Amino acid sequence: MMIAPRIDVAAAKAKLDSGEAVALDVTSSLVYPAVSHRLPGAIRVPPEPIIRGLQAARPAAEIARYLESVPPDREIIAYCT
Repeated sequence: MMIAPRIDVAAAKAKLDSGEAVALDVTSSLVYPAVSHRLPGAIRVPPEPIIRGLQAARPAAEIARYLESVPPDREIIAYCT
């Protein structure tokens, strides 16, 4: 399993503000409706369909369609609340 490096808040904000990175909100669909503090401009990608697809060994192209809204040319800073 690949573990992504953590980034501190100040570095994340600098990358987001400069446009170098995009925020990816992967908050659970059960929690998401109750969350009132979201990052402006963050792309919402619910994790559950991706997890189910991976567990069922679905084709990569099928799983990747959930990430179509993520720009391929920018760093991704994923977060959940």
